[in-house]
Amino acid sequence: MRRFVIASHHEFALGLKKTLEFLTRTGHVYAISAYVDSKPLEKSIEEVFSQFARDDEVIILTDMLQGSVNQKFYPYMNDRVHLICGVNVPCAMALALYPEDEALTPERIRRVLEESRSQMIYVNEYKNQADEDDE
Repeated sequence: MRRFVIASHHEFALGLKKTLEFLTRTGHVYAISAYVDSKPLEKSIEEVFSQFARDDEVIILTDMLQGSVNQKFYPYMNDRVHLICGVNVPCAMALALYPEDEALTPERIRRVLEESRSQMIYVNEYKNQADEDDE
């Protein structure tokens, strides 16, 4: 089974989880909002991972590469547990909608990341270029 863990500083993860579930109707999404209470982040991670089977495919989505949240997941990475940072809604949606009967290989994940990066646009310039193209 494919599972998604969204983890972030404060409540970004919870918001993204709710957005992802709303837009995709995806289940098996877990949010870890770090540093909102006194609970150690490692304990929150252990509790979520204790619910997974050994053969589950786990996609971890975090907010920042050098952040402490992302770093706490390093020990969990393997060929079935993928750690992706800098997540945005298009990335989360593309991964959540990926057919469950097809493994998310490193190549497929890289393709999703490239496509989701293209959704980050400085709209002031994009709008001006679109206006010029209309002429």
